[in-house]
Amino acid sequence: MRPRALVVEDDPTTQRLLAAILEAEGADVDIAGDGEIAIEMLSRGTYSVILLDIVLPRVSGTAVMEHLRATRPGVLENVIVVTGLDVAEIRTLFPTVKQALSKPVLPARLRAMVRLFIPGWGSAADVSVA
Repeated sequence: MRPRALVVEDDPTTQRLLAAILEAEGADVDIAGDGEIAIEMLSRGTYSVILLDIVLPRVSGTAVMEHLRATRPGVLENVIVVTGLDVAEIRTLFPTVKQALSKPVLPARLRAMVRLFIPGWGSAADVSVA
């Protein structure tokens, strides 16, 4: 069974880039364009990894994390924050979030980080995404 990933990002170009990287790593990818949709998707399914932007329409990424902290705190361990904001501050506010990346995301760095969540994931082929 292939791992499932959720990309929570409102910018279509960034959505496509992140999804392409995850798909190249062998994941099935769902996309949420805002935090409200992300909360709905997270309530219906489980994900091996969640790429979560902070600045989102309707419901922010921090509100998504607060929702998870209140309802399913273990899921926060599967979150990689992908943001243009201060990564150190995000880690301070949400210490259970193990990983955070600054935008723009370097594909090789994201692939390496994703592999931390699922041992052996994507190790068969290192596919470059332009």
